[in-house]
Amino acid sequence: MLALTRPARLLFVLFLAVLLAACVPASSTPTGPATPGAQFPTTPPQTPAITVTRLTLWHAYGGALGQSFDALVQQFNQTHPTIQVESSYGGTLFTMREKLVTALAAKSGPDMAQIDQFWSSELADAGALVSLDDFIAGDASLAGADIWDKAWQTASYQGKRWSMPFALSNIALYYNKALFQKAGLDLDQPPVTWEMLAAIARQLTLDADQNGTPEQWGITMPLKANEGNVYYWLAFLWQNNGALFSDDFKAVRFDEAAGVEALQFWVDLAKKDRSLPLAPPENGFEGGKVGMAIASTARLSALRKALGPDNLGMAPLPGHKRTATGVGGANLAILSRAKDQAAAWEFIRWMTSPETNLAWSIASGYLPLRQSVVQSAAYQDYLKQTPQAQVILDQMAVAVVRPNVPAYTPVSREIGLAIEAALFTDISAQAALTAAAAKAASAIK
Repeated sequence: MLALTRPARLLFVLFLAVLLAACVPASSTPTGPATPGAQFPTTPPQTPAITVTRLTLWHAYGGALGQSFDALVQQFNQTHPTIQVESSYGGTLFTMREKLVTALAAKSGPDMAQIDQFWSSELADAGALVSLDDFIAGDASLAGADIWDKAWQTASYQGKRWSMPFALSNIALYYNKALFQKAGLDLDQPPVTWEMLAAIARQLTLDADQNGTPEQWGITMPLKANEGNVYYWLAFLWQNNGALFSDDFKAVRFDEAAGVEALQFWVDLAKKDRSLPLAPPENGFEGGKVGMAIASTARLSALRKALGPDNLGMAPLPGHKRTATGVGGANLAILSRAKDQAAAWEFIRWMTSPETNLAWSIASGYLPLRQSVVQSAAYQDYLKQTPQAQVILDQMAVAVVRPNVPAYTPVSREIGLAIEAALFTDISAQAALTAAAAKAASAIK
């Protein structure tokens, strides 16, 4: 046998060790006792956990509009699994504002809210809103002139945008063509002036048994403060060349002659002509008991359904010394306490996108935010099928935006209560507005 030197023996041992290691099959399964049927535990692959941002949203849409709004929210949730929005009805805008202000004072409330257009200034001053300027600047589709300038005005205060326009409307005159025809009125000649409006309303008012309670009234409109009467009355103030504030917003002017005349016109319709019911029957216009209605264009879809598309007439709001209507609708805002502002903006961005806004506008009767959407084939087809909607578009040229200043909220509430007082009590229009102006002056200070 060949004798190996000591160094050679060491190299030979190392060679055998490497060779034996190479001959052992590799296995990822740990070894263990050979127990029949035994299985070694394995770790299943881990699926990364999805982080879901949950946001709350308050809105003031009830009835059919609320159902359409909630349906859009659910569609967003289905297409955005990492952002889930819980929407809830906060009451009418009149009551929701109180609920929202109370919640914010208690450092609670939602992440987002549908707000009335003129709330932006008040909430911004309170530090309750997130400025959307940076978000808007990051989206080229929102920064241009495609969106109505009057819509941007509703969101702007002191050079910043505090909310995103969502729903855009104005005030129009609806009329029941069947009742017009029975009264011998021309279906294609709705009233265009205050005088014509009053005359046609009288002609549509029927009190067959002469008991002082008509079976059919000529016209209806919101008359109470919690119904938003001030929004509708302001259009009459502007039509009479009146003003709400002085140019510097440090004084009110609604109690001047133009305002008194505008309120007296309403009082005469109700108390002198008795064509404007102070206690209107429920759904009186929809039920064929009222011939005309002054209402938001947002009601177009519901009224077409109630009266029938061929029986519903729609016309611009009758004018006086000038033609004017109000800019209505609502905006979407991110509150300062929002858990995730970027996620909230993604929701608002989606809700106001051309596709979503088109669907919302067609379902509700609101005017699309973008003029390019108005010109789209889809909306032009809608106009052909719903010719009444052309009125909304035509009136934008004479639509007036309510002033987005903090004083508007308390002042408008005093006006709303004054309108109620003049209509439902014996106080004169002049006295009611004078008293409201005194309270409004204190609120401004």
